[in-house]
Amino acid sequence: MSSENSKMMLEKIEEKDRRLIEKMIKPGEVVLSIAKGDLSEKGEYSEYFLIVTNERVLKIDAKDNEESRNIELGKITQVVFNDYLGNSELVLVVEGKEIPIARFSRDRIEEFRHVAGVVNALIQYKDPREIEFRTRESNVKSKKNAIIWLMSYLKPHWYLVATGLALSVLITALSLIPPSLLRTLIDQIATQKQESTLLNLTILLISIYAVNTLFGVIQNYSLSLLSQKLVYSMRKDLYAHLQSLSMSFYDKMSTGRVISRITDDIGRVQWFLVWGIPSLLINVLLIIGIGIIIFTMDYRLSFFALLPFPLIIIGLPKFRSKARLVYHKAWRKWADVSSFLVDTIPGISVVKSFAKEKSESARFVEKMNEVVKANIDITKLHLGFFPILGFVSSAGAAIVWYIGGLHVISGDISPGTLVAFVSYMWMFYGPIQTVTNLAEPLQQAITSGERILEILMIDPTIKDDPDAKDFEIMGDIKFENVTFGYEPYIPVLKNINLEIKKGEMVGVVGQSGSGKTTLTKLLLRFYDVNEGRILIDGVDIRKIKLERLRKSIGIVAQDPFLFDNSVLFNIAYGLEEVDLKKVIAAAKAANIHETIMNLPLAYDSPVGERGSRLSGGERQRIAIARAIILEPKILIMDEATSSVDTLAEKQIQQALDNISKERTTIVIAHRLSTLQRADKIVVMDKGRIVEEGTHEELLKRDGLYAKIYKAQFMGAEKQVALA
Repeated sequence: MSSENSKMMLEKIEEKDRRLIEKMIKPGEVVLSIAKGDLSEKGEYSEYFLIVTNERVLKIDAKDNEESRNIELGKITQVVFNDYLGNSELVLVVEGKEIPIARFSRDRIEEFRHVAGVVNALIQYKDPREIEFRTRESNVKSKKNAIIWLMSYLKPHWYLVATGLALSVLITALSLIPPSLLRTLIDQIATQKQESTLLNLTILLISIYAVNTLFGVIQNYSLSLLSQKLVYSMRKDLYAHLQSLSMSFYDKMSTGRVISRITDDIGRVQWFLVWGIPSLLINVLLIIGIGIIIFTMDYRLSFFALLPFPLIIIGLPKFRSKARLVYHKAWRKWADVSSFLVDTIPGISVVKSFAKEKSESARFVEKMNEVVKANIDITKLHLGFFPILGFVSSAGAAIVWYIGGLHVISGDISPGTLVAFVSYMWMFYGPIQTVTNLAEPLQQAITSGERILEILMIDPTIKDDPDAKDFEIMGDIKFENVTFGYEPYIPVLKNINLEIKKGEMVGVVGQSGSGKTTLTKLLLRFYDVNEGRILIDGVDIRKIKLERLRKSIGIVAQDPFLFDNSVLFNIAYGLEEVDLKKVIAAAKAANIHETIMNLPLAYDSPVGERGSRLSGGERQRIAIARAIILEPKILIMDEATSSVDTLAEKQIQQALDNISKERTTIVIAHRLSTLQRADKIVVMDKGRIVEEGTHEELLKRDGLYAKIYKAQFMGAEKQVALA
């Protein structure tokens, strides 16, 4: 396999699996996507690989090490996903016939989505070489773009860059003087006993070191200032871009990986730009300057000093090509650790309540073992290159001593010249070693730059249409033939048709997973529908300014997120400027003002991380106050009473009665008692609307709503009777 893309794909999997796949791939065949499945077509546990090449789709049984499916790309016309309970199935339509090719758990869905995307692209392009070309072009372009992007951050601070580089040149020039003075010391002062010359030489050396120290201080300050400015600019730009990205991005990218980009990757880039580049410049200048000096002193000895060069020229490119893949793997493993910590530390109460401390520690150790293994691979890579380079350098120095010693004995050169030459030679090897060592942070910086740029190059899927309107929303809502799936091949909502008039209270009920919350996410335009459209006041929401749309809709979730700040900050979050009168009015409407006033610092009281210092009912009512402070025309209550006690539910219900007047209100609830006063109730099941009507009408139909109602209230009556 000659394709660079194939190598990159195969480097990501275990060595034994890589050998198996390489054995099955024909010469010249290009691997475009690999997914590892964990279920057989009957739904039993099984391990296999599904591979897409530029010629075919291949399925390899990992246990029997043999090919079980082989389908030519030219015969495939469509890719279909079938969604089951806890697992999914990938089906290829081949010459009009559906062929189940892979079954897998939800954990593997990302891998198989990539496979499906590649096959679809190959069907679209017709010529299999097109997608390989695009992938290869993308890899080259990303590396080039990463370097250009990194350099672009230096441009606004050119004066600091110029100061640092100028001082680097001066420091380099001054550092080349002492060995020359050493030759004078040996050949003239030591042999001719000139004390005055020795004094002058000493003063000159001290002056050189003093000036060099001063230049070093100024350089360090300039570069430190540049460092802070770069980190500030990069993190500001990256964070602003992350805020603009759509929810679909956060569905696919874990929090730990995002944080890793902002912290670790920018830190690596900043180090190289600020300290790595000046170091690289100084050492390159040293190599050039010292090279000129030693060739001038004795060109014969200079050839022996150049012994390490062939190894550097041949070995360094090979080292860098391998290093890129190894570093990517190591950072993915570390990002997995970050994601694990972001997941488990905030959830420490759940861990402790299930006595899972030892289990979580074991999971952490398992992930850290993966990090250690990846870092050991980096160490092995280094040990295969740098020790050999060091040995060749030392051997070259020994040969120079021997040849130079013969020249001194024969009188061709003076002892001072040999000592100065050897000093310059070691100064020559030092920068070579430094430049080769910089290959690692350089590769790290470029790889980190690619990882950051990977996010910066993602366009938000949800953004304002060029013709988007900004108008006062009144609250009429209409869903027309809406179909949507978080995964393109797995619809969550199917052909939804629903009309909600301005000022109506509409309840939405259904079992978990029926698509209730997804309705609200589409209304807020966190996602765009796959089919159909959603209208507000007769306008497709894709034609409404996003800021206007979202500020016109207030939402209170089942588990509201509160920021680790004061009560005032959380309620006033939607305001451009804090207006205490509006905050208090919203708190009173949400039936939480008196509770807040009883807190130690009233509205200035901290709520804790995610509102941990408040009860569930208090968090809900603060979230209600936050939702209504902008006076939205549409209010969504997404199971806001499902996780609170009866008293808190009553208080929330009173708040809901206060704020739902003259607003279009959508109430998603499991507890049907909260919906009996709704103007209309919508019943959902498996992504479809199956019933619609008032509470009394739905009970008379004796359908799904009636069954849910009876299950809840008969259960409640039995509990009262038992009491």
